[in-house]
Parts: sequence; C-alpha cells; structure tokens
Amino acid sequence: MESAAQLVASFAGGRLSPLEVAKDALERIEPGPVVAALTPERALAAAHDSAARYREGRPRGPLDGVPLLVKDLLDVEGLVTGAGSVVLARLGRPAREDAAAVRNLERAGAVILGKSQLNELAFSGLGLNPHYGTPVNALDPAWVPGGSSSGSAVAVARGWVPLAVGTDTGGSLRIPAVCNGLVGFKPSWGAVPTAGVTPLAESLDTVGPLARTVADAWSLFLALVGEPFRPLPAALPPRLLVPAELLERTEPAVRSAFESAARELERAGARVETTALPSLTAVYELYRRYGPLASHEAYASYGGLVREHGAEMDRRVVRRIMEVAQCPPADLQALRRERARRLPRFWEEVSGWDALALPTLPVMPPLLEEVEASDEAFFRANGRVLAHTMLFNFYSGPAVSLPLSPGVGLMLAAAPGRDADLFALAAWAEGRLRR
Repeated sequence: MESAAQLVASFAGGRLSPLEVAKDALERIEPGPVVAALTPERALAAAHDSAARYREGRPRGPLDGVPLLVKDLLDVEGLVTGAGSVVLARLGRPAREDAAAVRNLERAGAVILGKSQLNELAFSGLGLNPHYGTPVNALDPAWVPGGSSSGSAVAVARGWVPLAVGTDTGGSLRIPAVCNGLVGFKPSWGAVPTAGVTPLAESLDTVGPLARTVADAWSLFLALVGEPFRPLPAALPPRLLVPAELLERTEPAVRSAFESAARELERAGARVETTALPSLTAVYELYRRYGPLASHEAYASYGGLVREHGAEMDRRVVRRIMEVAQCPPADLQALRRERARRLPRFWEEVSGWDALALPTLPVMPPLLEEVEASDEAFFRANGRVLAHTMLFNFYSGPAVSLPLSPGVGLMLAAAPGRDADLFALAAWAEGRLRR
C-alpha cells in the first residue's frame, strides 16, 4: 500500500477513493498473529464519510481516509481489549467508548480497520505470543518481529496499512520499527492521552506512531495528540551527542552501520561528538539495586491476575511481573525518588546538544528459533534489545528510531516536551541518510 501522504494525494486528485482502499484492505487482512480483530462496519462507514468530504473539497487533513490499525491495548468501542492475553480476552467486557487517542484519530478522518496483535500485556521487547502466534518478521522470517507492538509494525512493513498505532514502555515502538525497517516514534511521557489504554507501567507508558516515513509518523502523531496538522519546520544541521559507553558495548555490525551513518550526517553539516555519559548508564545500576520500574508497576496492576490465572499466561511475562514480588515497598519508593531527582539533572547536563544519537538496538534482531529454544535465551535477548531504548522511557523524553540497514536503526532522543523539534531533526536526518 502507498504511504499515507501518497494516498491522500490520490484521494484529493480523484485517482483513488477512501472507500475502495478500505474495502481492499479489509479483503486482504485476516485476524491472526498480526491482527487481533477487524471493525469492517465502522471502517467502511468512516471511509464513506471521508470519500464524501473529498468530493466536497473539505478533507480534514493528511489522515483523512487513511486506513490504519491500533494496538490491542487501546479501547475501541464494542471490542474487548485483550492486550495479547487469552485471560483478559475472556474476562474483559466490550469497551463502552473509544480510548481518547482513538477518538482523536477519528476526528482527524482516519479509517480504523481494527486492532493489531502484541505479546501478552505488552511486556517484552521480542514480540512473541504463545496464545495467538508470533507475527512473522517482514524483513527476515528468521528474526523476531520485535515487541511489544509486533502486529502494528509487521502490518505496516508488509504494506497492509500505511500507518499503525503502538505503545512504548521500554522500547515497544522503536524495537519493532528496527526489526521491520520502519520509523517508530516514542513521544514524551504524557504527550498523547492514555485514557482508555490498558496500562503496563503508567509512569512509563506512551502511545505513538509506526510508519515508513517521518512525514507520515508526524501526521499520525499530531492526530493522536489531537492537534491540527502543521508542516514540520526545516531543521538546521544538529549537534548530536553519542554516549561512548553504549557505543562500546554495541555489536560490531551494528556499530559499523551506525558510525557510517554518523559520518554521513557529519558530511551534511551535523556536529557529532562521542563522550562518556555515566548519568545515562546509571539507570542500569538503579534497576539492579531496586528492580525495574516497569516490573514494579506491572506487578501492582497484574500481580493478582497472575496469582489467579498465571497458568494460562505466558510464563515469561509472568516471570517478569513476579520478579519484584518479594521487594519491599521501600524499593519502589526509592526508585521513584531517584528518578525524580535525576531526570531534570540529566537533561540539564546534555542541554548543549540538540539530541542524543545511538544505535536503537545494540545487537542485530535476535533469531526467533534461538529465543524460543529456552527461557534463559529469551531473557538474555530481551535484556539486550531493551538496553538502549528503555533509558529514554526512564528519562521521559521523546525518542525516534530511523532505519539504517536491515536490522539496524539510528535512535535520536531529546528532552521532554521537545517532540516537534525531534521530529524536525529526524526528518533532516532521514533526508540525508536516504539519498
């Protein structure tokens, strides 16, 4: 399928109709490992209304008539939000109303085809789901699809839809973006409303776009936020800071591709400096000492569910939730105090730079066969793919992953609230790297 921008141009020129595009997509997509559920009646009604607006010359903007999927963590009226879990799918009730972000999409004219699949409770960076099946990676079927927004990423990468909505608590937009050759954008915490979104860790959870281009991701981001479309401003060549400790721990093939991209950006005028940044990697020690914040908050939400229904759940998700079950409440309190203290100091420390730049993943996408072979292989791989992305959930700022080569991504991250600036910078980088 064409990009969202191309579709809208075709709609405006009368070469395509939103209704025929929606019908074609619904005919080709079936529920399964990639798509959790379809909403054909709703989609066709929205596409019909969009077609009428184009005929009358009053489209709502760059998402009007564009078909997309939303991750099955976001409520869609009339559907049970299953969150990749057979337990929640059985126990849940149909949503009485759309999530706030879904309402914003509909106001922008988007055609919501249905809900995309994910790994259970969104609690993994690999994208495996033993209940509904694991989506096949669109770049290399031997690789994991990346998670937790696995279905959203694979659907876009396969061309089923030009756009999809995912969530990101520790890397769940950016990791599947790398694994499938896409753009994935994690907004600042709180930028996109999370009302009506099944939580994993509420102080880390974000909702954001997956797309094939930065321009399409920007249009979807604005719609999710509920803001009218505005063009991205042109960015000047940026000042980029590369954390030396993280680059040193990166797999050679990934580091080579990243350094090649950095040189290309420097030739285009960027200033790129590599320096030690211990305040960033200090997050690892905090989590070793107190336990991961996501696990603490997931345990608060789902500990009871695991105790009652854990035998029906993915054992690997259960293990991650229960790893902090014996931690004293003081550990979570101390972790939250440390985060509140460190967050403003960190961004002040790097305020002389436009963004941090580093490989999205320190390794190539893990092999599906290997991570399915044993739980220990799964947890080693999961920890590795989350190692870079989770740092910017802890520090709350926006972060974007751009595809460099198959399985390798460039991540750019900025201070909280600088989402538009980071999008402009990403568009600048994309233009230089895709020449």
